[in-house]
This record gives sequence, structure tokens and C-alpha cells, in this order.
Amino acid sequence: MPIQPYRNTPHELFDRLEPVSGSPFVCPGNTSPVTRAIHLARLNVAWAGCDHCEWRFDSEGLAERTVLETARIRSHRIDGIRRTEFGIRGQYINDLDRQTAADLTRVFCACLHEQSSFSELDHGERGSVNPSVQNRSSSVSSPPETEFPTAAFQSIAPVIVGYDGRSASVDLAIGVVAACREFGITVLDAGRCTAASIQEAVRCFAECSGSILVTGADSPNAWAGIDVFDRGGDAVPVVWKDFGVQLEHVSLDTDSWLKLQLPDTAQRTRWARRLSRQSGVHEVLSFEDRYRDWLLRWYPRQSSLRILMRTDDVLQQQRAAWLSQTIGLEIICRSKHDLNAPPHVGLTMTVAEDDRQFDIVNAHGQSVSTERLALAINRAMVSQTSHITAHADVASNRFWLTDAARSGDRKSTESIHDALATLGLITRLMESRQLPADF
Repeated sequence: MPIQPYRNTPHELFDRLEPVSGSPFVCPGNTSPVTRAIHLARLNVAWAGCDHCEWRFDSEGLAERTVLETARIRSHRIDGIRRTEFGIRGQYINDLDRQTAADLTRVFCACLHEQSSFSELDHGERGSVNPSVQNRSSSVSSPPETEFPTAAFQSIAPVIVGYDGRSASVDLAIGVVAACREFGITVLDAGRCTAASIQEAVRCFAECSGSILVTGADSPNAWAGIDVFDRGGDAVPVVWKDFGVQLEHVSLDTDSWLKLQLPDTAQRTRWARRLSRQSGVHEVLSFEDRYRDWLLRWYPRQSSLRILMRTDDVLQQQRAAWLSQTIGLEIICRSKHDLNAPPHVGLTMTVAEDDRQFDIVNAHGQSVSTERLALAINRAMVSQTSHITAHADVASNRFWLTDAARSGDRKSTESIHDALATLGLITRLMESRQLPADF
């Protein structure tokens, strides 16, 4: 008699196993325990039920390579859209496609416009019209003052939109730009950029309400997302329940986050309200050259230092090569996975995909914390009259500079989160011997 092939999947076989009394391993959704051998077998094949099991960390007996691989599978199996500090993240196509990105962009546009309106009101500008904004957006003549004494014309501030180097970002950016225009907001399209350069663009264009960056930074390669910044580069608050979106708390291993439960497509139609009778204008903003010119202000005119910069972003590598060629500073670019260091390096900076974040190692191979870096820079700047100060947040390990001299039209101190600008300031202080090599 021929042998019949197995027609049961491993999951079906697991479901048919007899319960074992006295074992602590109770799988999610079951009431009866299983043996430790079955527990390890399920972990070994990355069984979906193990994702939220309290015993998933008890993996003694499995190879370390297997444990890492199953953890990777679990992370890629996570569905849904996450809420992050500056926006959202989700798996491209599976959870976040062009249409979903456009729907969420309308929510962000509403919040950006509302925050921009309150900001203008606080500065006494609600009744004034910015000429550059009035030319870019449609206007409706205000009613006579005698009829409506409290009415005032409110301009519609444009928004700057850009995207990072991920393959999914270009596709999602099309939906983001279209949603902004349909909402009635003029788009200044910065194209391929980074978080640091798009925030510098907002500082240069004072009439903007903020920026939207299509990026999947700090997420797996198959993920994409949207970050939204206000005029000062801070996160734009979103009251999700006002748009019918529920937040679900999810925990996996040592990580936890809030997951967005979006309403169905029919209920999202009310998000598509418009600010004017006409759609917004789409203008291409060529800003990369202007950003690079701004970066030069932070660097010395000449330098004999040798800098190692680790980054996987092609645009950041191009900027470093341009800086090296322009000012003669030797900047050696390597991948973050390339651990080979060239000799006689005065400084090593590892730049994250979000180029507002970085790690620094000094000439002696010592890692420099953000708190230590801020203290060293401020001490070096005391010897001269300066409008630049350094700051660090120990809890988040973030670092930023403040520039009190370049206030622009808003008459406020600007916060600058930029790895390349920080590198330029460090290089300038080291070249003038105000900052020691072992800072």
C-alpha cells in the first residue's frame, strides 16, 4: 500500500495535540497546558500564537540564531499602523498604501492649519495677510466690517512636503501631495530630502505652517510612514478620537506602541473637507543647494582634521563628499555596517536614517554622550561672544543647537536638530583649539 503524504500543516498538528497536566506552558486562546517540547517546537517555527504568549522568552534549548530569526519574523508579522512621536508608521502596501496615506494626510493638514491659525492669533496676525501666501492660495473677500465686526480674513499657509530615500516613499508622497492640494493647502515640494533639511526649509519660508516628510526612519525596510512637523520642528498634536480613530495599546517583547484603528473608507470621507473653493497649488522647491550653502556657515574655511562619517543614506554621503571637496575637510564615508576604521581619525560620527540623530566617538575611541557633548561645546563657546548654545535631553538622548541671532520674521530663537551642522560646529571648535580632541 503506498504511503499517503502528510496533508496537515504544523499548526493543524499543534491544535490536535493532547493537553498535558502539570505543565506551566498555556498557549494564548487555550486553557490546557502543553509540554515544554511542544512549547519549544512552536517557538522554533515562529508560531503566530507565540507572539503574545507570556512564555515566549523561555527559549532555552533553541539555538541563538533560531531565536533571532523567530523574533525577526514576529516583528514583520505585526500588522496595523503605529502612532509615533512625529506621525505614523506601517508596512508598505499591507497597511499603508497611497490611499491610506492620503486619508491620514488630510487629518495632519487639518491639525497643521489649526495650529498655524492659533499661532497667528497669539502673535496678533489673524487679521493680516502675508502677500506671498495670498498669491499662492485662493482668497475669499471678507464681509463688510459693519456687518460682521469680528470677521477677519485668514490666510491659508502652505506646507512643505518631502520624502526620504526609501523606495516606498516616492509612491506615498504622490498621495500626500494630492491630499494636501485637495484639502486646499498649497504644497512646496522639496522632493528628496531628509528630516534636518526639510526643517531648515521651514525656517527659511516663514509663511509655511510646517512640513510633512514621507519617511520610514527607525523602522524595518519594508515599512513606510509620515512625519509631521510644525514651524518650530516639533510634533503636531493630533486628537485622533475627533476623527473617529481609536488607539489600541500593543506590547511585543520589550517594545510597546499605540496602534491606530482607522474607520472604514465611507466614514473617512468627512476628513476630506476643504479650506477653500479651489485646490492648492503645487510648486517645486529646489532647496538642496540652499541647504548646503547654509551648512557651510557651520564649518571652518579650512581644516586639516580627518573625519569618519558612518551612514547608509546616499544623500547624506553626497553632502559629506561635497563638504569635503568644498572646504578641504577630509570626510571619509563608510556604511554603518563597516566597522573597519581608517587610522588617524580625529572624530567619528554615525548618522541615523533620521539625520537629526547621531552618535559620536572622539579621537581616543571614547563614546561621547549628548549631555557631555553639549557641556563641552558650551564651555568652548564661553571664551567668545556667541549666539549659539548646545542642549541635550538625557532621557531621549537627543541633541540640538539654538541660534538666537537668526530669528527671521518670527523673532524667536531657532532650534536646530542637524547632524551635519553639529559636525561643522565641532570641527570649527576643534580647528581653533577651543575644543580638545578628547572632549
